[in-house]
Amino acid sequence: MIIAQQLYEGVELKGEGPTGLITYMRTDSNRVADSAIQAARKYIAEHFSPDHLPASPNVYSNKKGAQDAHEAIRPTDLRRTPESLKDDLTKDQYRLYDLIWKRFVASQMTPEVSEVTAVIIECGEYRFRATGSRVLFTGFTAVDRGEKTERHTLPRMSEGEALQLHELFPEQHFTTPPPRYNDASLVKFLEESGIGRPSTYAPTINTLVKRYYVVRSGRQLVPTVLGKLVNEIMEKHFSSLVSVDFTANMEDTLDRVEEAKTDWVGMLKDFYGPFKEAVECAEKNIEEMKGILDETTEFTCEQCGRPMMKKLGKYGFFLACSGFPECRNSKPLPLGRCPKCEDGDVVRKSSRKGRGGAFYSCSRYPDCQFFTRDVPADRACPKCGKLLFKKNVKGKGELIVCLNESCGFHLEIPDERVTVGEQGGAAEGEE
Repeated sequence: MIIAQQLYEGVELKGEGPTGLITYMRTDSNRVADSAIQAARKYIAEHFSPDHLPASPNVYSNKKGAQDAHEAIRPTDLRRTPESLKDDLTKDQYRLYDLIWKRFVASQMTPEVSEVTAVIIECGEYRFRATGSRVLFTGFTAVDRGEKTERHTLPRMSEGEALQLHELFPEQHFTTPPPRYNDASLVKFLEESGIGRPSTYAPTINTLVKRYYVVRSGRQLVPTVLGKLVNEIMEKHFSSLVSVDFTANMEDTLDRVEEAKTDWVGMLKDFYGPFKEAVECAEKNIEEMKGILDETTEFTCEQCGRPMMKKLGKYGFFLACSGFPECRNSKPLPLGRCPKCEDGDVVRKSSRKGRGGAFYSCSRYPDCQFFTRDVPADRACPKCGKLLFKKNVKGKGELIVCLNESCGFHLEIPDERVTVGEQGGAAEGEE
């Protein structure tokens, strides 16, 4: 959303000055101005074959509840192609503008036409099935891929033909759980469920991460112990409020209030009565859950000598003196040995102004300058004993690596659910 805002407000172009490249982006409308449609059709006619241009403009209807005050997100001028602006845009600005520009042009083109073939191969008591497709006409895919690369094609075969077995690849597959949400799939779910608006999707995900309800593991959003605990409390005491139906219905109700079709005073009365009772009931029960995850540790408070307790705060786990409130000493939870020095431990911290998210550094900072945004893997290196981290390596995907330069240990991440919750948080009160 920040990058889209930059493209909307204006980017400095050579010879033109600050120029807005896209229309308003906080909208889910599919409506497009007639002038923009004609500009797209003109561009398609000039740069593609006549078969790529439909006889009449493609028109897309809005979904129920769409914000139609603004038209769909599109380029302000199709003549500004992504390639012509590549030197004026940052890498991320270029990628987003390229996506918007190509999707808009494609939306006014004819469909792709493919030939799909299915073959059944009989081999004794066994039957094998193979499918393939061949692109007959690229249609709108010509914008993004030109002559689309053929994939999963089958050689020409005729019924009754004998096939020769060249090689067998024995593989065993198990049913796997559905993948965790990432940013894109979560936004898609919110959109399909009628929850939120285009302007609230990004802040919603940011809030989940900032409050330590989820952490990022690669592209996945993985719930933490705190997130699971809060979810359990909300489902137990506010089940009607956190249901998908309630949230979607509330959006519809507020829309009706805006359109003067519902009495807003009566709507608030109907909501507030049961809500007040639920809050009062929850306050009594939630009080009993305070400290439910506290653990005694082997660490000793350097200020008063009492044992340190492992506690869960809004930034994750941290260490606090068991003598609270007489002693208010607290500090980040050590996660493992520092990869750079011999005496320090890795601790999780957050930037003081709340920008940039969490990072990991050595407890001996500034004496030790170790710093990384890679997420700890909750295990020690089998070669040197230092803490391992998850790291995205170009061409190899996500690996578990040792950041100790003299070690070099690395390991492919197994295909399993990632359990998150033991990663320490900033000390309570630390920003």
